Amino acid sequence: MKPKYSIIIPTKNEENGIAKVINSIPKDIRKFSEVIVVDSSSDRTPTIARELGTKVIKEKRSGKGLAMRTGVRNARGNILVFLDGDGTYPSSYIKKMIKKLKSADLVLGCRKTDDIILKIGIFLEKLLFSLVNFNVPDPLTGYRVTRKKDWHRLALKSKGFEIETEMNIEAIEKNFRIKYLIFPHSYGLRDFFKSKFVRDLRARYNAYKIVIVKYRNSKLN
Repeated sequence: MKPKYSIIIPTKNEENGIAKVINSIPKDIRKFSEVIVVDSSSDRTPTIARELGTKVIKEKRSGKGLAMRTGVRNARGNILVFLDGDGTYPSSYIKKMIKKLKSADLVLGCRKTDDIILKIGIFLEKLLFSLVNFNVPDPLTGYRVTRKKDWHRLALKSKGFEIETEMNIEAIEKNFRIKYLIFPHSYGLRDFFKSKFVRDLRARYNAYKIVIVKYRNSKLN
């Protein structure tokens, strides 16, 4: 039977978190889903994912954007769910996000946190994206739900972490109906600095640069 949902999880060395992410997917969603792990790990991540019944696709090229695009090319479901493999985003909220998609083209899962450093970072990103009229509480969240047909409308080309930035801007330009779901989030200082996006200064620069260039161009036109 063709799955209704394709849950796509890009991974790179997430052996400590991938099992929790997969096992937390609601059972009534999982039975109508395929779980696709697009992996470029050197640890046991793909082995663990296979043992838990997911489809593992090895991606030799590095980059979150490439992994997401590879996942979509192999997806059979009409609804796509994206989340990270490190446990940053709770899989248990997938059902609520899918429900919001009934009246939207793109749904974002947005973190509400008491962790001061993360709170400041999200606030600054929110201000940055407000320049291009993308007004959501957590604009660079990796927790997203959209229809496959709408993913193709976006025509995304990013290879790395800037994929979410490109998705946001393209969604605005194509007049997507955008909604979000806020969920409580606890992310310790140690875990915060383990984040690949946080540690990859070049990725952060590229992501933010896209927004600034878009804003500058809009003022010139």
